[in-house]
Amino acid sequence: MPALVLCSLIPAIVHAQPPQAEIDAAIQRGVAFLKNTPDYGRSGLNAFVAYTLLKTGESPDSPYIQNCVKNILADHNQKNEKGEIIYQPGRDYNYCAGVQLMVLEAIDPEKYQTEIQTTVDFLIRTQHSTGSWYYPGNNPHNGDTSITQYAILGLWAAERAGVQCPTAVWDKAARWHLTTQLRDGGFGYHPASPSEATAKHTMGVAGTGSLYVISLMLYPEGKPRTADNPQTGSIRKKRFGFLEKVELAEKPVGNEKNLITKPNIPLSAIENAKSKGGDWVIRNYNIRNPTGWPIYYLYGLERIAALADAKKLGPHDWYADGAQQLLTTQRDDGSWYGVGNISPSTCLAIIFLSKATGKTLHRKYQPEPVGSGLLAGGRGLPKNLAEVQMRNGKVESKSLSGDLTELLAQLEDPANADLEATQESLIETITLGDREKLIQQKERVLKLIDARSPDVRRTAIWALARTNDFTVAPRLIDALKDPDLGVRIEARNGLCTLSRKIRGLGMPEDPLADTLESLDEKERIQIVNQWSDETAKRWQKWYNSIKPFEEKFNLYEVLNQLPASK
Repeated sequence: MPALVLCSLIPAIVHAQPPQAEIDAAIQRGVAFLKNTPDYGRSGLNAFVAYTLLKTGESPDSPYIQNCVKNILADHNQKNEKGEIIYQPGRDYNYCAGVQLMVLEAIDPEKYQTEIQTTVDFLIRTQHSTGSWYYPGNNPHNGDTSITQYAILGLWAAERAGVQCPTAVWDKAARWHLTTQLRDGGFGYHPASPSEATAKHTMGVAGTGSLYVISLMLYPEGKPRTADNPQTGSIRKKRFGFLEKVELAEKPVGNEKNLITKPNIPLSAIENAKSKGGDWVIRNYNIRNPTGWPIYYLYGLERIAALADAKKLGPHDWYADGAQQLLTTQRDDGSWYGVGNISPSTCLAIIFLSKATGKTLHRKYQPEPVGSGLLAGGRGLPKNLAEVQMRNGKVESKSLSGDLTELLAQLEDPANADLEATQESLIETITLGDREKLIQQKERVLKLIDARSPDVRRTAIWALARTNDFTVAPRLIDALKDPDLGVRIEARNGLCTLSRKIRGLGMPEDPLADTLESLDEKERIQIVNQWSDETAKRWQKWYNSIKPFEEKFNLYEVLNQLPASK
């Protein structure tokens, strides 16, 4: 996640965010357009319109929403060949089922608990063995990244409503995304189709967003999900917009057997895929001419930013850019054209402008300065990073070539280098370049942590945190006790980036700013040292819980700890 939570080190050419009054007016014109159609019938669009209106503040009790709900409930009263009452979504199938879950959860998860469970059962049945979802019948393309996305969004809504989805379903979905993600981090539409397997902007945000949800479901707060608290009875609010059950009902909801088991897919694999996907999204950021549906792409950006709790995606102010684009392309009747399907495009535009996922997660879009407070704040690294040249939307280095080998050689001999220019070019190269090249140079970067210059040590720590290699964590933990306070702060920020724990484990981003002003310098430093010690212990405990198997069971270390034989 480093690129998503990192406040901009390198500026992008962005539009100023339009005034909120203009955004609100555009939303209302779009809502009026959608309501010009009195009834969307039994279709996915019916649910999509209802969800859109709910996210703009429409009352669940309004006649319009209630008519949409009536259409949704009609799907739960269909008859099969035997005359049995079954759930059968409209012609949009899994798209329809996913969005219907989002609507019912948003309206009243307790009232519609049975319908939510029935829809979840349907999505579980229609999941293919590979972990993906598709249209009815055969699955010639090894799944559909877009349909799978909406199934995952629906199941996520069901989980928030208190209806459990088996761990196996999330596990299979995780495996499918890991196996279909392209080497550069992107995603295609139909992975098994040569003509539709190439990376698209729309599928990049869809696949990456799904990985974020899957990670949240399998490893809430970074730990494997457990079944310690059976989900039975009434519903009450939980943190992060989720819902949980309290023990009041006489029988459990859903299947009686325990559905929550230990995940099979490691957290590290999912987090690595998220990071690759996030990097791809930032490298290929394109508001005006994305491949695929442009407004569908915007909604995907909004979802990723909300899940990552990031105001910016790398250097890009996604909301300001997207809002400006939508306000300039809205049609006179209040709609958006998209790629030809007007009503869905209008829904997607309104959902983006309303920050729908952010509302679900109660985000306030105040980004954490993970990995950037030191670098962008001027505490040792170049103060003129904001002066990086931009031409035609691309970063141009003002100084060195950007070759990673050359830049590391400069840091290894700082006495003969323009350290400020070297640091600036290194940041550009790593942020915008090929992460694999950084990983190949990891051993050289590790040696720089012991450099005499605090500036070089800080730069090395910043770079190591972006290797996505958890084995460097012990070196960053050691750096929490560096003599230089700036190095300690960067080590703390680097661990936040590496672990995806954006709020850290102890020491705040700027510890001196958080101490009492009445304290003298000696007392302040003493408090910071205490913070450093406590923080190092917490990070070490975290690393012990996730470190690789071979480190946990190192036979050589065990034998060396045994008493010598007599």
